[in-house]
Amino acid sequence: MTTQTQTRGTGRKTTPGASHLLNWAGKYSVYLALVALFVFNLVATDGFASTFTLQNLLFSAAPIILIAVGQTLAIGTGGIDLSVGSVMALSSATVALYLGYGEVAAIIIAVAAAALIGVFNGSLIAFARINPLITGLGLLVAVRGLAQAVSGGSRSSIPPGGVFTWIGNASFLGIPVVALFALAAAGAVALLVRRTTFGRYALFAGSNREAAFLAGTPRNITLLAIYTLSAAFAGIAGVMVSARIGASDPSFIGINLELTAIAAVVIGGTPLVGGRISILGTVAAALFLQLIDTTFVMQDINFAFAQVLKAILIIAALYLQRTRKDAR
Repeated sequence: MTTQTQTRGTGRKTTPGASHLLNWAGKYSVYLALVALFVFNLVATDGFASTFTLQNLLFSAAPIILIAVGQTLAIGTGGIDLSVGSVMALSSATVALYLGYGEVAAIIIAVAAAALIGVFNGSLIAFARINPLITGLGLLVAVRGLAQAVSGGSRSSIPPGGVFTWIGNASFLGIPVVALFALAAAGAVALLVRRTTFGRYALFAGSNREAAFLAGTPRNITLLAIYTLSAAFAGIAGVMVSARIGASDPSFIGINLELTAIAAVVIGGTPLVGGRISILGTVAAALFLQLIDTTFVMQDINFAFAQVLKAILIIAALYLQRTRKDAR
């Protein structure tokens, strides 16, 4: 006799085998997709198997990994940070504004300015109890406008030969330094989530907000710290992109990257309702999404179709999450 399990709230039934398959697909599909697409490019894409191409791929993926990791923490608490792309633009604009004080000072001030946006956003969410979607939408527009106002709406070149040139080109053992930094930051956040009390507070806040409040956990401080960290990562990502293109361009930098970050989080296995955080999945998904862009460009396929494919992948990931939840 076949055992069947009725899913909650849907009236549908799934077998234990189907439930196991859905769980497996939800956990590992992004890694398989990344490997499969990489192998496809090695075989079918001329010029892909070169140091130049792989370095460019990692250079482009590094800022996405950073903002996606911050987004993972925000979504893990049941929130969302829609301001990260605009914060990248503000960081870039701030760099140009303070270059006269030296490149290192400009970088520190740019990241600090980004972090302050995170403090403001986190305060609205934690203490004023405003929905993160509302604060994020407001800041997405306001911070981008601030960045363009600070820069005068123009692109400013960064003098070559200094720290920014090093950030935009340096590699270690063939791997871009910015990619190594992004992966190290992701690893540190993964340890923070898995091994510290702060990580448990973040997961608790996402899985059961009322219980977190009743248990006396520092939910407000946790949310404030997470949104500040997310904005700081976006600030660093803005510095990376500015260094890579050799210019401050707040009208271009960070455009639509908040959506790419959300896509990486969802495809990587972190549910939009919070309560679970998968940093490794987010990193794999960020690399996968950047690899899709590279594939379309190198295969000379209309880039607009890459965006359509990403939308389909997001829907598929959300469906898998819903089906896994119902199958439990």
